[in-house]
Amino acid sequence: MQEYEQKIILTIDADEQIQQGVQTALPDRPVDFKFVNSAADAVVSLMVEAPHLVIACTEMPDGDGVAMIGNMRAMSPDIPLIILIGEPTKEKVMAARAARPLDILLKPPDWERLASKVKARLWIDLELLRQKEEAAQQQAAKEGGQKGKEQEPPPPPPEPPKPAFVEAVPKGAEVINVNDAIAGMKIARTLVHNEVVYGDKGQVLTDQMLKQLNRMGVPEICVYTDPALKRKAEERKKALLRQTSAVASQQSSAGGGKVFTKVKRTAIRVETDIIGTCKSEDENGQPYESQCNIVDISAGGCALLTAERLRKDQVVFLTFILKDMQMENLRGVVRHSMARNAKPPDFPIRSGIFFDGITERDKERLFNKVFQIERENKQAEDKLRERFGYGPKRRRGTQ
Repeated sequence: MQEYEQKIILTIDADEQIQQGVQTALPDRPVDFKFVNSAADAVVSLMVEAPHLVIACTEMPDGDGVAMIGNMRAMSPDIPLIILIGEPTKEKVMAARAARPLDILLKPPDWERLASKVKARLWIDLELLRQKEEAAQQQAAKEGGQKGKEQEPPPPPPEPPKPAFVEAVPKGAEVINVNDAIAGMKIARTLVHNEVVYGDKGQVLTDQMLKQLNRMGVPEICVYTDPALKRKAEERKKALLRQTSAVASQQSSAGGGKVFTKVKRTAIRVETDIIGTCKSEDENGQPYESQCNIVDISAGGCALLTAERLRKDQVVFLTFILKDMQMENLRGVVRHSMARNAKPPDFPIRSGIFFDGITERDKERLFNKVFQIERENKQAEDKLRERFGYGPKRRRGTQ
């Protein structure tokens, strides 16, 4: 029986089922298992135990598992690492890939795949190595014996094999492994480059759909990145959105008013009156800071009033408060700037700003806040219409 060297495996996960699964996945290998239940003890255990391999989870009960994995990789750049993800998101997948792991698995993991990764990294199969050496010796002996013999005529060329039936991959498609897609390899690429991967009949392959396919036992699937198919799916999505808006406009609430259904458009602009600060550089490259007035805003940009004219393509940093939400040093680029005659004269220049340095998280927060303002304005407008009639002229006529 082959004897293997004992290894230390550190598992950082508070889930008892994961800890038991790691122990039962390697029954034929001598392993000293070490378990950590909190993110606070992860780096300390890594330095004290000196493990040969680490299995870490991105969800920890006492802290951020993504930050914990980054700290561990900074402390031990070359240690083998397997990352488990419970609820996959874009941030978790990108942080996991940045840690350069052996594998990224969705919880509960495929234990056979995890065991094969661990065995291939920590132990060398001596029996397989011996078979390779024997085959190399036999080949060398055969070549040496042929040198002493007279050269024989070359054998006739072998007959070409009969063509076998192979299922063709459709044009514009490729085959991916469902487990690799769930592990974040394929999905992370599509999220980074803002691409969309479609399955058969133009269905969008979401993380949830791939997770269901994995549980059903589907090994691989054909996916498409055909532009025509992408346009068709976008048209179907727009048609569904129009249909949802039409149905929502016909519904009525208990009080008789119209129901304002949340329809996520690409940009919702609302009028505001916010005084903030604008930081930039003048024509000489000297930094300056001045007050500004934001008169309308969306998740992608705003209309800004300033005392001095801003140059086109000038970079500005805005700080303001929108409905108790603090936005600091929001980077924007000036698209256009022009003088106006409106009052007050404190800010005579109106400029259009495009937010080019906003993060996805801040963009979502800003969108939700803008949508909240739009919804409140709509509700207030419906109350006025219900009380005084439709429009100001009809209201004056009834008095």
